[in-house]
Amino acid sequence: MPRFRLTAVVYLVAATLIGCSTTVPYVGQGPHPQITRGRPIPAIDFLGNVFGLPSKLLLWEWKFNRHWVSEDTERYLVQYIDAPETVTEGTHYSLNEYAPGRALKRLIYNRKVAWPYRLLLGLPTTLILDVLLPGRLFGGLVGGDNYNPYTDTVSIYSDHPAIALHEAGHSHDFNKRQYKGTYAFIGWFTIPSLFQEYKASEEAITGFERMNAHREACSAYDILYPAYGTYVGNIFVPGGFVIGAAVGHILGRIDSHYCRATLREQEHTSSPSPQLTLPSHTN
Repeated sequence: MPRFRLTAVVYLVAATLIGCSTTVPYVGQGPHPQITRGRPIPAIDFLGNVFGLPSKLLLWEWKFNRHWVSEDTERYLVQYIDAPETVTEGTHYSLNEYAPGRALKRLIYNRKVAWPYRLLLGLPTTLILDVLLPGRLFGGLVGGDNYNPYTDTVSIYSDHPAIALHEAGHSHDFNKRQYKGTYAFIGWFTIPSLFQEYKASEEAITGFERMNAHREACSAYDILYPAYGTYVGNIFVPGGFVIGAAVGHILGRIDSHYCRATLREQEHTSSPSPQLTLPSHTN
């Protein structure tokens, strides 16, 4: 390998392992005790976008695995976290960040999940997704937006409110369970994992409705349905995620269209009737 290429590789690895771990306070809606975000690193974020191209095309959404989370997406996330109906106490939300040290520390001290689950399942999961193949760089290939119940951490790399609330919905779902380690374990199996994905998507749409963000709730169908379809498609045939996503796109757009039509009808019905101004007559 030529010397300049080897040097480039060294700098890239160094940036991945050191630079990405640098965090800055949450800035979207002011500091939030449960949220941190990674410092922008253009080279790493560009590569993350490149690695995310297959998933962007599959879900037909450029903001998926964008590796830049806008204040708008953060605003919805904060509203969801702070809503009284949301159960996410103690959960950490990481926005486009690589922080392996914190992930391993949270794995050790996360008392919500019994230590045998954290040791046997949580350790390999965290080492792969949070240390060796971090979503900050490889999100489009491995991992990506996810909730790790063993560290009780939501990692977000996509700039889409529905994706953010979906992953937060996983946290809400897990935090309501009495036996969280067992619930995480059964999620390794197909049917229970489909149930958990369904609950997270349902919670995301419900969350938008609770905050009166009805248009975002309608838009959520466009991406959550094909995303769910990838899981369903893989049940039947290897590589069936493409067919599943296609079916999800069709059904999602049907429900999204119906949702928007219903919303327009409600807005039209609830709008006050225009007052007629009668001409004045002089005697």
